[in-house]
Amino acid sequence: MAMVPSHPDPVTLEWTPARMLARLDGDPELALQLCAIFVDECPRILQRLRDALAGGSADDVRRAAHALKGSVSNFIDGGPTATAFELENIGRGGQLEGATLVFDRLEREIAALTACLQEFQSKGAASGDS
Repeated sequence: MAMVPSHPDPVTLEWTPARMLARLDGDPELALQLCAIFVDECPRILQRLRDALAGGSADDVRRAAHALKGSVSNFIDGGPTATAFELENIGRGGQLEGATLVFDRLEREIAALTACLQEFQSKGAASGDS
């Protein structure tokens, strides 16, 4: 379990390299490739979500949250995957009330996951034993 205290309200993720590798059929090269793509693309998806929320576009919130959920689900079931799904459902409902609070939680969870993935990348596939 990884804990990243980068925020006053630390986020605890049920993420380990071994669990991630199990999701990816034990393929460390695939894991490293997906980590690199995620670390590169995630900020853009988060910005799309931020812009959709600022613009009040429920459908854009739904679409961006759905894209993020799919990307995050390569690495973890709960945490940011569940939060992105929650945000997707808020967008689907067409009412964005409370969406900003969910987005704030999602950003913290994504930051924690990103830190874990970057550590995994820096250690290479050998960290899958943890």
